[in-house]
Amino acid sequence: MIEATRLETERLVLRPPSVADLGPLHEVWGDRDVMRWVGAGDAFSRDVDESGRRLERLLAHQEEHGFGVWAVVERESGSVLGDAGLVLFGFRGPEVELAYRLGKAHWGLGYATEAAAAWVEHGLDALALPSIVAVTHPANEASERVLDKVGFRYEGARVHLGVRMRQFRAARDGRPPTG
Repeated sequence: MIEATRLETERLVLRPPSVADLGPLHEVWGDRDVMRWVGAGDAFSRDVDESGRRLERLLAHQEEHGFGVWAVVERESGSVLGDAGLVLFGFRGPEVELAYRLGKAHWGLGYATEAAAAWVEHGLDALALPSIVAVTHPANEASERVLDKVGFRYEGARVHLGVRMRQFRAARDGRPPTG
């Protein structure tokens, strides 16, 4: 497995999060409008300690598996826009899931697609994963458009965290060429 310390796109730098990122990540994770599309749809509490525990869990996953959910940083401003990356599905696996969350101010600007494309390429090529899954809430059409653009195909329904979701998969043998 090839471990990366950062991924770069035209407008973004994707890098492991640090304690210095806790403030901007807490803003994203504590926003009910953002988090309604994640898992059971619950925003983390407004307690920054809860976000700190989440950050510790993400860093431990990165350390143990060599990949994780990283900070999404706008190259031009240096601002943390949210997070994106690969994680063992439900933190247990065996499947690897693509995840991304951006602050509302950054929705609709192509950042999610850009970050997702970088992670799919890295996961399928550098990490040599046979496939990557993603799940969305049925009403999250914007996220489904992102997945379609980066080569995911709909597989069917899946219950995750007690919620019926739509599952998608990208595979080395069936994704469109990148570039």
